[in-house]
Amino acid sequence: MIVRIFSNLVGPAAVMAAGTMGAGAVASFLLAGAWFRYDLLWVIVAMLPVFVISVDTASRIGALNPTRGMFALVRTRISAALAWLILLLVVPVHFLVTMGQISVMSSAFQTLLGMGAGQGGAGLSLGLDVLLSVVLSGAVLWLVFSRGYERMQRVMTLLMVLMFVCFLVVALRGLVELPAILAGFVPSLPDDLPVPSGGAPRIATSSIIAMVGAAVAPAALLGMPYMCADDGGSRDELSKAFRQAIINMGFIFGAYAMFVVIAGGYALYSLPEHADFADVAQASAVFRDALPGMFSTLGPIIFSLGLFTAAMTTLVVAAQVTIYFMLDMGGKEWRFSADNRLYHRVLSGFVLAAAALAPFWDFPALLKVILLMGINVIVIPLAFIIVIVLVNSRAVMGEFQAEWWRNLVLVVGLLTSIVLAVDKAPHYFQLLMG
Repeated sequence: MIVRIFSNLVGPAAVMAAGTMGAGAVASFLLAGAWFRYDLLWVIVAMLPVFVISVDTASRIGALNPTRGMFALVRTRISAALAWLILLLVVPVHFLVTMGQISVMSSAFQTLLGMGAGQGGAGLSLGLDVLLSVVLSGAVLWLVFSRGYERMQRVMTLLMVLMFVCFLVVALRGLVELPAILAGFVPSLPDDLPVPSGGAPRIATSSIIAMVGAAVAPAALLGMPYMCADDGGSRDELSKAFRQAIINMGFIFGAYAMFVVIAGGYALYSLPEHADFADVAQASAVFRDALPGMFSTLGPIIFSLGLFTAAMTTLVVAAQVTIYFMLDMGGKEWRFSADNRLYHRVLSGFVLAAAALAPFWDFPALLKVILLMGINVIVIPLAFIIVIVLVNSRAVMGEFQAEWWRNLVLVVGLLTSIVLAVDKAPHYFQLLMG
């Protein structure tokens, strides 16, 4: 029975759900709980239909056009200049994302082994840190990518389940506050939270946008068609793919997000310094209250294991879709198969280069700001526009053009992405101007 349930989960939707359940999503949801307790749980319920339906709609492009990549369609059906613009923005951003996820993996791995600087140790030297990053990345390449797409799907589905269990365990004790948790599903906007140590207050609307932004990403909309094509999807399996999207990206990702918020709300919100938490590393170091009594020391360990897995899955998806984009735009064979040596060579070079540079993560700060501004302000809204145009094209979709309700959800996603971009742009501009 367990094998059958697992088999029903395996598919492109599970891969994308696992990739979305990354370290960035953990940070967004955990800090929402740490700052505002359970008051923003309703945001998860509100954003799930947009996430599920928009990504499933994008996947249909791949199922109905298995021999044409997404960027080839954009280049021929919309604009070659638009395709190149998105590629030139997405590739360096995904490289930085891959670097960031490798840094998180390395940090979480050291925590699991009791080697982290925050655990009384001095941390690794730069040389050893580089070596650890490269070894961990090499292990990911072997485990996930060495045997082609089918193995990757199964490994990513297993990792998704592991993340789900880890954060469920960490959140379980918070269920004693069930009335407060249930109240969090009633839409409300908590007051801004002052930071005792100084600085800007924690603003609820910014947390809401960060939570939504954790799911609304160009990699999901532009990468899902490639995965669906590699999976052998067809028009006969569109209904099955939609059911898998509801299960993986709706129920599993939604429950996972709720678990992380609950864990943060229960273990961190009650602490006097809860408003000072600014990243996952700070929060995980004090996660002992997540489990009771003699099991309290397991809280940070289980959390770090979940965080390691989350970073690993995001690394996989970020790297995989980037290689799809690059090869497709170059007119090369972009399918991810065991015998596509070009795909494997480019993928290995991309990941290992990111691993070698990951320990220097804080160095190119201005470059990161410029690139991340581009991805937020330009690419996410453009990705929605591209999907809307293509799924309403008879030449691309045939008789399966988007229904009115799919178009409505896509427009909501587009408007949400514009709000996200407008909110972030002033912050990036302030950083750029120094």
